[in-house]
Amino acid sequence: MYLRFVKTFQPLLATPRLNLISFNQQTYDDIFAQASKQEIMQIFGHQNEEEYELECSRYKGGFSTYNLTIQFFQLVEKSSNMVIGWAGYHSWAKQHCRAELFYSLKADEFKRRGYMKEALFPILDYGKNEMQLRRIEAFVATDNVASNRLMEIFGFQKEAVVKHRYQFGDEVDTDFVYSLLPNPNFQ
Repeated sequence: MYLRFVKTFQPLLATPRLNLISFNQQTYDDIFAQASKQEIMQIFGHQNEEEYELECSRYKGGFSTYNLTIQFFQLVEKSSNMVIGWAGYHSWAKQHCRAELFYSLKADEFKRRGYMKEALFPILDYGKNEMQLRRIEAFVATDNVASNRLMEIFGFQKEAVVKHRYQFGDEVDTDFVYSLLPNPNFQ
């Protein structure tokens, strides 16, 4: 079952502890056109029906429009071959050489172990060199200490505070807007 997709999901990038499997709109289209529900759950590392339904909803909503698309990576722990999270770019405006960075770990057990820092080194390099990004943006909740620290580590500049960017139920998020200009000489 999953094995028929293995060649599609060879790591594009790797770190000492992680394989980073590339996903883009074409990858999603291929998976949802050819894979069974069980295969989809295995490919994405879904632990339950709710995670599967969320993935289906994201896919049906569309990842790409006429001028924006995605490029992200599944973080697979080498020692266990377990999907532990995602990182990459959304809102990639190719014609403007700009994208928004995002990242997420699936469970608390993977946090505070340096996985995201390890993954972001090659992912940011990929954005700069392969995607030719001139501007990488990140929106980080003001109270997310770990993510704000990551932005500092990677040299992102804090540009603004945005109120009510996201709403989760009755709660609203206030974010810092960060930017990284991979080529500071670019005007």
